[in-house]
Amino acid sequence: MKTKLTSITLASVMLAGGVLVSCGDTKSPSNNDTSAPTSDSPETTSYYDTLNLPDFGGETFTILCRTDLLDEMYAEMENGDVVNDAVYTRNQNVSEKLNVDLQVIDVPGKWADKDVFTKYVSSSILANDDAFQVVAGYMHYMPATIQDDLYLDINTLPYIDLSQEWWMDGFNSNVTINDKMYIAMGDLCSSVLRYAFCGYANITLLESYNYDVQDLYTAVREGKWTFDMMTEMAKNVSGDINGDGKMDDQDLYGVGMHDIPIRSLTNAFAIDYTTRDSNGLPEIALYGERLISAYEKVSAACHSDYWLTVQDIPKFMSDNILFFFDVLNATSQLREMKSNYAVVPPPKYDENQENYRVEAADTTSILLVPVTINNPELVGAVLESLNYESYKTVTPAYFKTAMQGKYARDEESQEMMEIIRDSIYFDFGYVFAGCIGGGINSIMANALNDSGVASVWDSNKSTMETNLSKLLQFFSK
Repeated sequence: MKTKLTSITLASVMLAGGVLVSCGDTKSPSNNDTSAPTSDSPETTSYYDTLNLPDFGGETFTILCRTDLLDEMYAEMENGDVVNDAVYTRNQNVSEKLNVDLQVIDVPGKWADKDVFTKYVSSSILANDDAFQVVAGYMHYMPATIQDDLYLDINTLPYIDLSQEWWMDGFNSNVTINDKMYIAMGDLCSSVLRYAFCGYANITLLESYNYDVQDLYTAVREGKWTFDMMTEMAKNVSGDINGDGKMDDQDLYGVGMHDIPIRSLTNAFAIDYTTRDSNGLPEIALYGERLISAYEKVSAACHSDYWLTVQDIPKFMSDNILFFFDVLNATSQLREMKSNYAVVPPPKYDENQENYRVEAADTTSILLVPVTINNPELVGAVLESLNYESYKTVTPAYFKTAMQGKYARDEESQEMMEIIRDSIYFDFGYVFAGCIGGGINSIMANALNDSGVASVWDSNKSTMETNLSKLLQFFSK
C-alpha cells in the first residue's frame, strides 16, 4: 500500500472545491437552488468574521483521500492550470485565515482497492490515533462502513452551517435519518461534477442526416428531449456503411452507451430508488409500472441495430456514433475531436416528466469524520471553511473556466452543462446502494442481457429489504 503525506496550508485546501447540485428527498431537482457560484462581486464582510473563529495556533488538520482523486484535495504549487491554481489558493486562504497546517494523505481507493482503503480507515480509527480528521471517500463503498461506529454525526460539529450554499442540501438532507448525518457532500467534493452523466451529440452526423443542432437544444430547453426522441433520431442515422450485410464495429450507430450510463437511466427517468414513509424513513420504491415500462423500452433499444454497447469514446470522435453517453469529465478527451459536438443532459422518460434528472457516478467523493477526533472545533471550522472557499473559488474555476470555457464548443453547450449541473439528483437508495445491495442501483443495466425485470426484482427484493432494515436500525440507535 502506498501512502503519501503532503503538507499544505488550509487556505490551499479551501480552493479544491466541488460543485453545486440539486437533490431533494422526493422533490424535483428544480426545487433546489444550484446556481453557479460567482466571485465577481467583492465581499463587503468576510464570512470568517461571522463565524467568530479562534486562532488554531498552527494545529495540523489532515484529510485522507484516494490517490486517484488527490487533485480534488491538494495542489503542490501554482502551475498555470486554472483548477490546480484554484485548489492551491483555496488551501492557502483557509490556512491563513484559521492558522492551520493542512496535510493530505492519499491511499489507493479505486473500486479494486476498496478493501485497502477501508482497512486503512478502520485500522487507524480503531487505534484511536487521530491520524486524519476527515475522510474523502468513494461514495459506493464508504457508506457501509458507518455501521461499524467509526464516524461522528456531522450535525454535532460546531461551525457547520448546512443551510449555506456550499453544502449540497439535496444530498445532505437525503442521507439524514432521525436527524443523524454520518456522510456529507459540499463544494469540496468537486468530483460530483466530473462524474455527472450526460450525452454527447455529433453535430457533423446531425447535419449529414438533415438534423439541426439548434432544434436539439430547443428540445432540451422545452423539456421535450426524451428517450423516444433520441432513439427515433438514432434509427434514422444508423446503418451498415461497409455493406457487408451486418452491423459491426465498422458501421454507423445511433447510440453508444455502456452498462454504467444505462443503469443511470433509472434516475434519469425519475424512477425513485426509495421514498420516505410517514415517519420519514426510507423504503424501497423502485419496482412498479414505471420501472417495468422503462426497462422494456431500454431493453428493446439495447438489442437493436442502432445501439452499440461501447465504453471507449474514440468511435464517437471518429464520426461513427451519433449520441454517446458518458460522464461530463469526458469533455476533456473531446478537445481533440475534429467534428463539432453538442453536450446534452440524459433524456427524460417522456415529456410528462417534470424535470431532467442527472445521476453522478458513485465514484464521487463523500466526507466522513472519524469518531476519534480530538478537537471538534478544529474539524468543524476547517470543514466549513474548505467548502466555503471551494464554492467561492474552485467551483467557478472548474465549472465555468475549465468545463464551459475550454471544453464546450458553443454557448448552447455551456447552457446545457448548467442544466446538467442543476439537475444532479441523489436518492437515499442510490447513495446507500452498497449497504442495501441487491443491485438496487444497477437494475436497469440488466436490460443488456435479456434478463426480465420481474425475475431480477424477485431474486433481489428480499436482500434489499433486509439490508435496508439493518441500516435503519443503525440510524435508530
